[in-house]
Amino acid sequence: MDQQQINKKIAESNICIRCYENIYDGIEFSWLACIKNNNNHKNHFKMTQLIYSLILLFGLSFIGYAQNDSNKIFENPPDSIPKIFGKGIISIPDRYEYGLSISPKYNELFFTEGNLGLMVMRKLKDGNWSKPEVANLRGTNSWEFEAFYTWDGSKLYFSSDVNDTSRLWYSTKSVNGWDSPVLLESPVNSTPVFWATVAKSGTLYYTNLANFQIYKSQLIDGQYKETQKGGLRFGIHPFISPDEDFILFNSKGDIYIAFKKVDGKWTEPIKFGNQINTLEYEETCPSLSPDAKYIFFSRYNDKNGKSDIYWVRSDAIEKIRKEIIE
Repeated sequence: MDQQQINKKIAESNICIRCYENIYDGIEFSWLACIKNNNNHKNHFKMTQLIYSLILLFGLSFIGYAQNDSNKIFENPPDSIPKIFGKGIISIPDRYEYGLSISPKYNELFFTEGNLGLMVMRKLKDGNWSKPEVANLRGTNSWEFEAFYTWDGSKLYFSSDVNDTSRLWYSTKSVNGWDSPVLLESPVNSTPVFWATVAKSGTLYYTNLANFQIYKSQLIDGQYKETQKGGLRFGIHPFISPDEDFILFNSKGDIYIAFKKVDGKWTEPIKFGNQINTLEYEETCPSLSPDAKYIFFSRYNDKNGKSDIYWVRSDAIEKIRKEIIE
């Protein structure tokens, strides 16, 4: 499907931006999943938020969910074969989950759920984890999604709508938790954008929705003053490594990696093998654990074509790097 066909489908179906990303990425079911039956997807989100909150409150108890169960989310980590992450706790049957981000201290995590948006879990004093709950960082019950920490954990960047357009926001960590979010004042927000990850240098990598390409912006004097293309021919949902020596992203239902060359340019994108990508299903939205030992991603093999979050050891990264060097 070329870009003209994609745009035609979107125009005919009147689809929200959160489904546009799936359509662009070749996930055909999306135009039936999120056609705007009322005003837009966000209004549908507001209508369903209470319903799904009640499901979380009562439904999880009905299936035997307990706080002690949530303590197991990091137990029995995978090797080279991906496993569902947080099965029955984070990854729930017949529900979309994607965009996992874990704090550097492993005491908080965020992920996005298809109906409620941004969800949060926190480690409690007794060592257990809280139940997933809607993050509501802005405090306005707005649609929020795709939150990612800076590598030192001092800030959290996430996407949320302003006048029905996806923009980047950030919140700063304080002794009392996350401060009230601030809309990023930067040319970055001059177009619709989402999914921002940050290198240790402060350079921001994100998806520009005006052309569905990966862009970046360097931190200069504490500000993101300019934007430029990220140097990759294709792809969305970039996850930049701490030292900017490699970048993960997805395109057309597969997850790729590119490495930084001596001249500062990226290598040609390399598709991960069947350790991560499958022929039968779509894989999207890659991210890394804080220690870079694990890759997290979404696989669309749940009921009704929905996605669960998977995790797998990141050994494949160094294997691919070594093959390139040799």
